[in-house]
Amino acid sequence: MTGDADYLAIAICAAVISLTLWVTFAVSRRARSADGFFAAGRSISSWQNGFAIAGEFISAGSFLGTTGLIFYKGVDGAVILCTSVISFLPVLFLLAEKMRNVGKYTLADVLVFRTEARSVRVVVALSTIATGTFVLLAQLVAAGVLLESVSGIPFWLSVIVAGTLMGIYVFVGGMLATTWVQVIKSTILSVLAIVVGLGILAQFGFSFPKVLDTATEHAVAGEAVLSPGLIFGQTSALNLVSYSLAFALGTAGMAHILIRFFTVPEASTARRSLGWTVALCSMFYLIVIVMGFGAAALLGDGGADRVGAGGNLAAPVLVTELGGGVGTIGGSIALAMVAAVAFASIVAVVAGVVISAAGTFARDIWPALTRKPPVDELDVTARTREENAQARVARFGAVAFSAVAIGLTMLIGDDTNITYFMGMAFMVAGSAHLPSLVLSLNWRRFNSTGAVWGILTGLVSTIVSLMLTEALWLGSGPAPLTIQLPVIVTMPLGLAACVVGSLVAEKRRGRSAHEDEKFAEMLVRAETGIGAEVATAH
Repeated sequence: MTGDADYLAIAICAAVISLTLWVTFAVSRRARSADGFFAAGRSISSWQNGFAIAGEFISAGSFLGTTGLIFYKGVDGAVILCTSVISFLPVLFLLAEKMRNVGKYTLADVLVFRTEARSVRVVVALSTIATGTFVLLAQLVAAGVLLESVSGIPFWLSVIVAGTLMGIYVFVGGMLATTWVQVIKSTILSVLAIVVGLGILAQFGFSFPKVLDTATEHAVAGEAVLSPGLIFGQTSALNLVSYSLAFALGTAGMAHILIRFFTVPEASTARRSLGWTVALCSMFYLIVIVMGFGAAALLGDGGADRVGAGGNLAAPVLVTELGGGVGTIGGSIALAMVAAVAFASIVAVVAGVVISAAGTFARDIWPALTRKPPVDELDVTARTREENAQARVARFGAVAFSAVAIGLTMLIGDDTNITYFMGMAFMVAGSAHLPSLVLSLNWRRFNSTGAVWGILTGLVSTIVSLMLTEALWLGSGPAPLTIQLPVIVTMPLGLAACVVGSLVAEKRRGRSAHEDEKFAEMLVRAETGIGAEVATAH
């Protein structure tokens, strides 16, 4: 790559980032209150929210990581994309409208509606931060690799730039700025993906079967690129099921996805927004499949050195080839556009995760650390004052969380495929959050003990089991677990812990009339929206 191409990539990246920063500062006035900071004033329309949710998925993990995974592993990588689209069904049927009606700003708000237990807030916060950390590691690794490859900026400096930007988005503009940044980047990235997909198909007479035929001849894995088992090994059936479940069910427990339902004015808007999300994600993921097999066909075995050990550069290298190759004007412009849009995508996703983690810290952990007594919900003035103070804590928490994420990313380096890190995040979410959320919204006998047991069991079993898999196993011999993402084990454990904990607590202290009243209140509110938070005027 030439020096001109380096400067061009930097210039286009700077232009895209400048646009998002302008939007952030333009909406900052509307993010001063707690409602504006945490929930964008509940003013987001269905299409805006749909594009923003899609923006959480149309990220570096899919555009860069999954393209590289398909390049190396073929059809196994495509499975992740298919299950990701299916993952919105549990969200739609089990959670979206009910969460919008019951919750306020964070995941814990839903889980403590019935119990009002501070212990639940703390364990949910710990689990949410763990999930967010995995997502941030994936995205910041992608940011470092991308900027380093296309502009010559060192990996560590690239990570600092991305981390600093995500802190600014959240600190200045809160959820409203984060939402609009997601909308902008989803639109630009989708248009770019369509152009790249059409460019690949044009090379093969717009015949996808020809792409696959050529991929079997030129791919690193040869004919095996169209056969399952490259990722999942000898226990492919069990591994495939577990890997798919992690992505299919984990979405319904991802805090930074679910809190977006608090930004819309009413429950029906939350439902409609998922229609936009599914349409946009389906289109984009189909194009990523074309890109992955197209990279295998066009780059071939000789492209392995260029795309890196983790495959995270498969998309930029492929686009460069479509533009005319390295050193050409077309190749330089194409690479610069991909770098700019992908970098904006990364920063937008991490901003969404950071606001989720910061809000969780401010509302669920900070009151416990300061030992502040709960505010009377009927005292509107005191409640508003407390929530505004929490918003200020969240702003500075976002800065601290960004700094920690930058440090951890530098420690792990740039050799791991970022899709695997995303899988870890989905696994924690599906095992620790999903069982508690579903039971809390639907089971009368569920209580705070069940929530604490279930969340801690899901979180601990996930971390322990991941440490025993091949990717993280630190021993000298074969890894004890051959399942890559053992959610097929950890999710039932989390569910069982929720049920057992609730029954044990009920047997010890019984079930009070107040608990039954709170469940009845929650049921009415979840199904009808009576008493739900409403949009504020601006």
